[in-house]
Amino acid sequence: MNIQCETNRLPISSEVRFYTISDVMELTSWSKKVVLGLFNEPEFPASNLGKAKVVEAHALIEYFSTRRDREKEDRNGELKNELKKRIREKSQS
Repeated sequence: MNIQCETNRLPISSEVRFYTISDVMELTSWSKKVVLGLFNEPEFPASNLGKAKVVEAHALIEYFSTRRDREKEDRNGELKNELKKRIREKSQS
């Protein structure tokens, strides 16, 4: 029997491991608010397992191994600051 393995793919194990929000908090030492925000991001590979939000271990590793562009988040921050500025100006007039 001849088994071939591709070098550009992650090894597949027979064990599937899921991490909950509290597990990710413990792994990263991040606050609950930060981890909840991560789980609610559209690109984050979270799933609902019953009422609990979980992420599969290999998907979590792959997510963190990819560099993300923060330009969109920075742009949202700029828009929020601009909105706050306009609200202040309007309330002062």
